[in-house]
Amino acid sequence: MTKRIFLVHPYFPTMAPIDAAFKRDWPQAQIVNLLDESLYADVPQDGTLTPPLYERVATLLHHCVKSGADGIVFTGTTFGPAIEAVRPHIKVPLLRAEEAMAELAVGMGKDVLLVCSAKRAMPVIRGSLDAAAERQGVTPRINELWVSGAKDALAAAGMEAHDQLIANEVEAASHAGVIVIGQISMVGACAYLPPEIMRRTVTSLNVAVARMRTLVEG
Repeated sequence: MTKRIFLVHPYFPTMAPIDAAFKRDWPQAQIVNLLDESLYADVPQDGTLTPPLYERVATLLHHCVKSGADGIVFTGTTFGPAIEAVRPHIKVPLLRAEEAMAELAVGMGKDVLLVCSAKRAMPVIRGSLDAAAERQGVTPRINELWVSGAKDALAAAGMEAHDQLIANEVEAASHAGVIVIGQISMVGACAYLPPEIMRRTVTSLNVAVARMRTLVEG
């Protein structure tokens, strides 16, 4: 029986990469994309989520369940706390996109560099890494790199400039053992990284597909 998987996006650039990953790695699944860019538009710069935002996220996820979802992936890292708040009330597998990535990254080495282009996403993903390390009983050194100019590069010169800037900063910090590309909207930067760095670079795409498939199919 075909499984219906909802991918919920608060940011348009995240939609195509993870949709393609699901269709490539789990072609038997029916993928449904749900986009609501008003969510990020209403998050303040410090990333604080207001009660109405919690409610709006919950409404979207309940809509997915009512629409026949067998599993749900939420791609906006900033909204991690809202996902955790509603998770006990969602009766199908619900996955934050970075969860499986965090488990993989902390198991790969003792020196981890978390790279983000959105500063407000950094503490949420760092929390996922710390929680994964605790579950695995490991204590990696986790450093953080915020690519502060990525958003401006995207607005001024487009996605290619955005991706190249991220890749340049990752390569400059490539002494790190494991590199975590924190947000799905950043994965285009991988095309500009040399193979030696890519071998120890982790994104959420493939691992999110594999984790959701395991949760749904067993």
